[in-house]
Amino acid sequence: MNIRKAAVLGAGVMGAQIAAHLVNAGVETLLFELPACVVGASAPCNHGVLLAGAAPDDPDGNVNKALEGLKKLDPAPLASPAKIGFIQPANYEQHLAQLRDCDLVIEAIAERMDYKSDLYRRVAPYIGEHAIFASNTSGLSINQLAQAFPEHMRHRFCGVHFFNPPRYMHLVELIACRETEAPLLDQLETFLVSTLGKGVVRAKDTPNFIANRIGVFSMLATRRHAAAFNLGFDTVDALTGRYLGRPKSATFLTLDIVGLDVFAHVVNTLRENLTSDPWYKHFELPAWFGYLVDQGSLGQKSKRGIYQKIGKEIHVLDLHTNEYRLSDAKIDDGVRDILRERDWAVKLAGLRDHPHPQAQFLWAVFRDVFHYCALQLGEIAGNARDFDFAVRWGFGWDSGPFEIWQAAGWQQVASWIVADISAGKTMADTPLPEWVVEADRTGVHTPQGSYSPCAALPLASDGKGVRGYQPRSTLAVYRRQLFPDHLLGEARHYGETVFETEDVRMWHTGDNIAIISFKTKMHTVSNGVLDDILRALDEAEANFNALILWQTEPPFSYGANLLQLMQGMQEPAVHATMFDKFRQAANRVKYTVAGGGGLSEILNAATGNVPHVEAVVAKFQQVSQRLKYALVPTIAAVDGLAIGGGCEFSIHCTRIVATLESYIGLVEVGVGLLPAGGGCKEMAQRAANEAQRFANDNRVDVFPFVRRYFQNIAMGEVAKSAEMAREMGYLRPSDRIVLHRFELLHVAKEEAKALNATAYRPPLRPRQIAVAGRTGIATLKAAMINMKEGSFISEHDYDIGCRVAETICGGEVEAGSLVDEQWLLDLERKHFMELLATDKTQARIEHMLKYSKPLRN
Repeated sequence: MNIRKAAVLGAGVMGAQIAAHLVNAGVETLLFELPACVVGASAPCNHGVLLAGAAPDDPDGNVNKALEGLKKLDPAPLASPAKIGFIQPANYEQHLAQLRDCDLVIEAIAERMDYKSDLYRRVAPYIGEHAIFASNTSGLSINQLAQAFPEHMRHRFCGVHFFNPPRYMHLVELIACRETEAPLLDQLETFLVSTLGKGVVRAKDTPNFIANRIGVFSMLATRRHAAAFNLGFDTVDALTGRYLGRPKSATFLTLDIVGLDVFAHVVNTLRENLTSDPWYKHFELPAWFGYLVDQGSLGQKSKRGIYQKIGKEIHVLDLHTNEYRLSDAKIDDGVRDILRERDWAVKLAGLRDHPHPQAQFLWAVFRDVFHYCALQLGEIAGNARDFDFAVRWGFGWDSGPFEIWQAAGWQQVASWIVADISAGKTMADTPLPEWVVEADRTGVHTPQGSYSPCAALPLASDGKGVRGYQPRSTLAVYRRQLFPDHLLGEARHYGETVFETEDVRMWHTGDNIAIISFKTKMHTVSNGVLDDILRALDEAEANFNALILWQTEPPFSYGANLLQLMQGMQEPAVHATMFDKFRQAANRVKYTVAGGGGLSEILNAATGNVPHVEAVVAKFQQVSQRLKYALVPTIAAVDGLAIGGGCEFSIHCTRIVATLESYIGLVEVGVGLLPAGGGCKEMAQRAANEAQRFANDNRVDVFPFVRRYFQNIAMGEVAKSAEMAREMGYLRPSDRIVLHRFELLHVAKEEAKALNATAYRPPLRPRQIAVAGRTGIATLKAAMINMKEGSFISEHDYDIGCRVAETICGGEVEAGSLVDEQWLLDLERKHFMELLATDKTQARIEHMLKYSKPLRN
């Protein structure tokens, strides 16, 4: 079935954001809420309510209030502010009949069985004959909820649990009730994956499903052991964040972000519904937690919870004094050394053996989480793959619990857990399941599939696989993911190599489309990358039908690695001494750069050798031009950041195919430079083309179109989504946006095939580009003078802005003058080199490399 129109019932935090993501995906969406008519309602289907800030004379006032709230959320739930106009407000009194036109209805009201059941009974007569009705409940029983529907409708009901915030969190749990039709689940999964860009996991109908069940248990275990080892909240967060491959918010800051009241509700759901769970006694919260909730200290939404920001300082609750103190977490040096270890076998062994309380705390948490997961796998999930993906995608872990266990050595970790159970150290004394301690078991993930505790599990329908191990889904939608999200134990082979260097690999998947992937850190552009792209273009034109720039992991590219470019410009002896000093300084300030510490010295030497530096900049421009005018289509498959030179490469390709979460921009001003890889030239040319389309009586006024591109560059603005990148002019109308990042390469290939189907030829080189000239420059300078005098920008900002203006306006020529691309490229290169020679630009570069923050000087 095709889902053309959807409705979301409930305009609360989750409902409104689900509606926002539906319109992000181009799905026409109705958003329902109580009518704003009567204050004091207790249930959504009997009365109306008037939410604070809603207009009392507007029946849709509550929905409109929620839509206004969407505009204020950060991160933004809408891919573009303009998308909000595509959400149609509705209320239960006037608009229920419109549900008949909806193919999908998602309920997202308060987590109360009685509220939801009452609502289902009311809307059931209006649900279309073939529509899917799904609840976004985070943990209530889907089978129990289904009872509110007439029996003939239950086959079209299921759970579809989005995670907050829905636009950004990859996970959606799909839960069937007993009557749900299997084809319906397949149809909905296809929609969720390809249209909404989600990672779908099939969960069993158990309390809190998979991700919340395990994630919440992990937090409860962390809290319990933190108390046992007398560790402060900030210390725990320092230990349980990025060192463990988890979000920076770690444990207790995550609770503040989620909301302490929300977490309390989830824990209460476990306690009410899992009375026979061996860990039942641990499904409770301490008195201090309840006190915070009762006082309204709910976390970030109330500006105080476990943490509190006072001015610019972060304070944390100290349970010894019941007061907030300055957060100053300290990790033991020995424990830190263990946490820096990348090998999980070494890391877990080190934590278990180290006597420091911080190490013993971490081992205890890992042990009890592993123990719990092993007991719950068959109860809550179909297989270990769904289990690990649910935790990874729902809680932002780099590796799932079973992946960590397997990487650390399955048998060794299992023996440690057994020993601790025997010693009475674990949170529950239930023994590990028999399948865990099988003598030949080395893990749960294999190239053939992931383990399921179901002993009678058959082989895959095609006869492949190993009994007891489930292969990945065979749904057609997953054929669009040429290289899906990878699990430990799975084999992955990125095609056949054409050529490979230190910086780049060119390869193909057995067809006539070549792919080039960068190997540099953050996929930065070095001198070697420039040479390799030129080589790849020659190879593609000779032996392939297209060339795709695609990275195996985001980001697309952080742009030019200035230090690596400079490294090739020095005399060998000078180069060796200088970069050795820089590496020493890098170690002192704890940052890693290919180059080093006396950056001003390097840059002075480099700019003293201007012809060599300028030659590299010219080569950068050459690569951009070759990408634009290659005899085969070039496709930039962009995911994540594409800034600076990465942006310049992408905008010169025949097509950009970008994931929605692509953040694109020309940011060179942040380090005191301007785009000189063709970025200014390309923006000037796009402005001229747009002006030509709107020309009146052959009079072309370029300046109104130049202004927005100037602002993008001079402000270093980065688009906050691919949709915003299109509005800013980085993406053209012909460029494509993909919501699922693992479908990116497939769509890029299809785009290349479509271009070749029409006998692709590169664009003709423009000989006459209309520019704004000195009149445009003067206008832009006047605006900047006002900003400088108002202390909004510095003198150096003004200098950079003037150079951007001179470049994008075509230099000191008459308005409307016609120039060619080389004229604009020469202007770019001239101003880039002159800025690079300034002390203030060098200081900005050095500051950015040391502190990862821009310097305003």
